[in-house]
Amino acid sequence: PIHYIIREFFRVRKQYLTYLNQFVEECEQDITQEELDEWNELIVRVFDITVYKFVEEYHQHSKRLLEAHKELINELSSPVIPLSDHIAILPLVGDIDTARARRILENTLTRCAEQQVNHLYIDISGVVIVDTMVAHQIFQLIDALKLIGVESTISGVRPEIAITASHLGLSFENISTKSTLANAMASRMRK
Repeated sequence: PIHYIIREFFRVRKQYLTYLNQFVEECEQDITQEELDEWNELIVRVFDITVYKFVEEYHQHSKRLLEAHKELINELSSPVIPLSDHIAILPLVGDIDTARARRILENTLTRCAEQQVNHLYIDISGVVIVDTMVAHQIFQLIDALKLIGVESTISGVRPEIAITASHLGLSFENISTKSTLANAMASRMRK
């Protein structure tokens, strides 16, 4: 942890100052108080600069690490998982805010194009709340998928989500929906 490292910098600085005082006491030359103060100030200044630079680099490293973790989390939060040739699933879990919805849209389109998916199951059984924004983003995703030639089926619409959607006046009539992912896949197999 950084506080241990900084504590060590301070401990070593104190050692330098102690050695400097011992040198002055044992030195046979006359060293003025002004010279001693100047050396003390120099040691303190050098350590201050060193600690500052170290903390600055540590902060930059932490930021890079955090960004890498965010990228990994974003990648894992909207995985397009291939089930078979040209068929994949997008399991959505948790809260979906505007930023995450945008990443889901971009990531899903890219992955579907890369994996040459022609049918994508979008499972929302793990989505806690569906509000107008989330529904709008799902509609946008489905429309964008259609533009690149990917057919989609939504599964996992729970009763509370269906009630919320009807209260909000959201229409899923032009979208293929199934109650569960198993039902969606089974109906695809029968075709």
